[in-house]
Amino acid sequence: MAAKKNNYNDELDKRYVARTLELAKKAEGFASPNPIVGAVVVKNGKIVGEGWHEKAGMPHAEVMALNKAGKEAEGATIYVSLEPCSHFGQTPPCVSKIKESGIRRVVAAVSDPNPLVAGKGFEYLMDAGIEVKYGILEKEAEKLNESFFKYISTGMPFITLKNALTLDGKIGYKKNKGVCYISSKESLKYTHHLRLLNDAIMVSANTVICDNPSLDVRLLNAGTKKKFLSKKYVKIVLDPDLSVPLNSKIFTTHGSVLIFTSPQYNEDKKEKLKLLREKGAVIQDVSYKEIKGKKFLNLPEVLKKCAEMKITSILVEPGQKLFASLISQNLFDKLIFNLTPDMIGEEKGLGLFDELSLGLKDKIKLTGLEIKKIRDEIFLTYYNGVSKIK
Repeated sequence: MAAKKNNYNDELDKRYVARTLELAKKAEGFASPNPIVGAVVVKNGKIVGEGWHEKAGMPHAEVMALNKAGKEAEGATIYVSLEPCSHFGQTPPCVSKIKESGIRRVVAAVSDPNPLVAGKGFEYLMDAGIEVKYGILEKEAEKLNESFFKYISTGMPFITLKNALTLDGKIGYKKNKGVCYISSKESLKYTHHLRLLNDAIMVSANTVICDNPSLDVRLLNAGTKKKFLSKKYVKIVLDPDLSVPLNSKIFTTHGSVLIFTSPQYNEDKKEKLKLLREKGAVIQDVSYKEIKGKKFLNLPEVLKKCAEMKITSILVEPGQKLFASLISQNLFDKLIFNLTPDMIGEEKGLGLFDELSLGLKDKIKLTGLEIKKIRDEIFLTYYNGVSKIK
């Protein structure tokens, strides 16, 4: 028997499911490669236990909530933001704990796309005589775990492109020396929050050479900063010639350094390879891909290798060429523009779109606009909705 998807508007159920989404958010950026999940145990109209999955390997949300509920779980309803797991991973299956606790009813926001679960959790519970319903705040729940849903369904990481740019589309100054901050300190804090939400950050070697960025997450409150230092975090650099300087800041900040390079080596590059590995960098060779007569590192191969390393989400802060490559090859899921109230002009300005060339039939359609305002700056967030004009 299949679980029954909710088709009614039960405000009470909706309220408790909304609470599970709030709880799940407490683990944003820390649970990967697992999803973030919240759970609430309710008995006689009263919450008797709450929980969320803090980190891979730690108790799941349902287990935490049921442990807090104790004997009060008998005959109660448990609300969860995602279908309870039914398989052994780093922890035992949650459905067994739900059954043992005497739960009468399970209400979930959305089913789990993981083939190891995918309805099996619901089936187990129903076979145990437990009422199951799902589909309340389903879209909100899917969005909350958008990186996990893509990774588990496609085997590829969720890719977010983020750029700060002026009103006339510039990301910096030509021949500028040192870091060129277009955005304000307040908006930089939000950018660091975006970094925190992802498993990895990606830039080109040119960015490391020109700006010498730290690529870490610094602008956080003390508690979150401490948690970040325990997070698996990867700094990815696309570097065909291994030209990244050995004294770059990326080697001194939290997180591992992963460098993708071409498989072509001369003696100088072999020596640089040895020195970079001594700095702790992991070096991965990928093939070249020819695009419009020019050679680039094979980005689909790069992303596939990242997924194999269980990197489920990547925030890319690209320059002109990397931006154009990812956009033109349709290798992104979300696009964020930090629009600043400045204009630089054509003579000195470095245009984000200068390298991007799309024909009418290759037009990129963006959807789902979200707007966040920080003083006089705005963050425009879009999702990839490719539209082929015929």
